[in-house]
Amino acid sequence: IILFMAYTSLYRKYRPDTFDKVIGQDHIVRTLRNQIAHNNVGHAYIFTGTRGTGKTSVAKIFARAVNCLSPLADGSPCGKCENCVELASNSNFDILEIDAASNNSVDQIRELTDKIGFPPTVGKYKVYIVDEVHMLSKAAFNALLKTLEEPPSHAIFILATTEIHQIPATILSRCLRFDFRLVPNGVIAKRIRDIFDDINVKYESEAVDLIASAGAGSVRDALSVADMCVSYCDSNVTYNGVLEVLGAADPKKLQSLAAAIADGDTDKALQEVANLCDLGKSVPILAQDLATLFRNVLYIKNCSSAKSLLALPEAIYSSLAEMAKKYSTEKCMSIMKIFSSLEGEFRYSAQHRILFEAAVVLAASGGDRDVKVEELQMRVARLEKMLANARKSDFESAPVVTDARQVWLRVASELRQDGYTLLALSTQDAQFAMTDDEYHVKVADAATLNLLDDKKNRDAINKAFKSVDSHRKLVIETERHLDEDKALPFVKEMFGSLLEIK
Repeated sequence: IILFMAYTSLYRKYRPDTFDKVIGQDHIVRTLRNQIAHNNVGHAYIFTGTRGTGKTSVAKIFARAVNCLSPLADGSPCGKCENCVELASNSNFDILEIDAASNNSVDQIRELTDKIGFPPTVGKYKVYIVDEVHMLSKAAFNALLKTLEEPPSHAIFILATTEIHQIPATILSRCLRFDFRLVPNGVIAKRIRDIFDDINVKYESEAVDLIASAGAGSVRDALSVADMCVSYCDSNVTYNGVLEVLGAADPKKLQSLAAAIADGDTDKALQEVANLCDLGKSVPILAQDLATLFRNVLYIKNCSSAKSLLALPEAIYSSLAEMAKKYSTEKCMSIMKIFSSLEGEFRYSAQHRILFEAAVVLAASGGDRDVKVEELQMRVARLEKMLANARKSDFESAPVVTDARQVWLRVASELRQDGYTLLALSTQDAQFAMTDDEYHVKVADAATLNLLDDKKNRDAINKAFKSVDSHRKLVIETERHLDEDKALPFVKEMFGSLLEIK
């Protein structure tokens, strides 16, 4: 007969049972310890923070600590006294853990509050730990409210939630609030190393750092990844093994794709995407990895402590450092934003690869767009210079000019001096012509037409024109429709894929 022992996951096996084992929440642990030491325990607490940061674990430690007959020096439960032994039993009813996600009706909360008057059977306090409390219905919250306001002296409520904004203000005002922070990667990595040492698992230091980073501040998530890595790597956790478990791309291939995008080589970038997808890599993870890569490049380029903060393998760090020297902060920032924004789009589409490839093309063409922006900035600078020179000239003593556009540049300068800068710039693309007696301005775009519909703007133009050319009559001609050949490309560029032309 072969007996199989049930496996206990790492996050359950190494769940903290004393305050000194809680990591990353020193501000909360210290406060609770002091309350226990000074016998200043509150009747209602609310623990809030992201998943896996220790809310329920701390609640359980606190519940046993306030009932312990001989607590440790740091306020933790001793685990050995009569009360601790009884409270650790599954038959104990003095520490009640309630899942509000499945017990959220008003009748269930009323049943709880009706029984709260019964004193504890073992310790000094009866502690109610309500997990995911934001899932309670409005009526259930109202039923709980009166009990929180005037609880019996032997009752303590600990409400835990990841969605603090969904808790009614009337509940919040009756609780002591503790905010659980995301745990730093370095702290999580140290915890994982201690656990691996305890269970005799070999590991690469870079692999542990990668596992900690995958947890994104959640100790439970990181330990779940560590659990999978131990099984996958057969108790010898390597960096490449962790990459395989996470479904992440080979760093060299990912950097090759990133370089092609940053260089504007769309052809190579799409080939790299095809190769990675053919290997079965998850497209959302690819997008996330690219965003992280360019974020790391930005760190290296702009932070003197990047090497210690990122904790990357030396070979990978060196490659990213070369990219940091080659590409500008603006380019890396632009590409990072493109790929980080895909996360929201992936949620509402089944065409992940198409979205990703479109983002790759967009990011790779960013170099050309940067050049166009620079060209536009240069053109604006030249126009500003021309208008500035026109302002310096003495219009009254200046000789009559025969170039119609030059006349309008002087008019635009007058408009700017009178505070009509937008009006001056909006007419710069109009068509100009003049005869001995008349000066014609032909405007076709809708934005300028809207401005000219305002009588105040028309009066300003007439005034500015008379100061420049007093002997000609100003004639403004308008077309009440847009030139489609010119308008459509502009509208398409403005709205992109959001616009459907019929």
